[in-house]
Amino acid sequence: MKDSTLLTLAQVVLPSEVLDNFEIINLESSETEIHIHLDEKMYDALRSDVHFESKGFIPAVSITDFPIRDHKVILHFRRRKWVDIRTGKSFILPLKIAAEGTRYSKDFADFLKETYGYFPSDLPYT
Repeated sequence: MKDSTLLTLAQVVLPSEVLDNFEIINLESSETEIHIHLDEKMYDALRSDVHFESKGFIPAVSITDFPIRDHKVILHFRRRKWVDIRTGKSFILPLKIAAEGTRYSKDFADFLKETYGYFPSDLPYT
């Protein structure tokens, strides 16, 4: 994302750790939903190490975040798959994007748990 105005808006809307680790690739909206597609950034430490190589992305994971003006917000994360050339083993970096046991962002899950005492699945924005 190159436009500083959109970046500023994204910093307000998206969970705090997202823009540190991901780039916004695409944004789609309908009358009821906003889909934000994000790709994991290349990490300088791994990119410059000759023992590691990026092998593209694993399939996207979808996570529901806070609604925006009555639109359900779905974040689609594509994580990088890395290979350790010495061993041939592939791995992804450990990032905690979703609340444990849910498909909600950590902040949204905390809000739902505090408000309802559980994670409702029957609300229009969940």
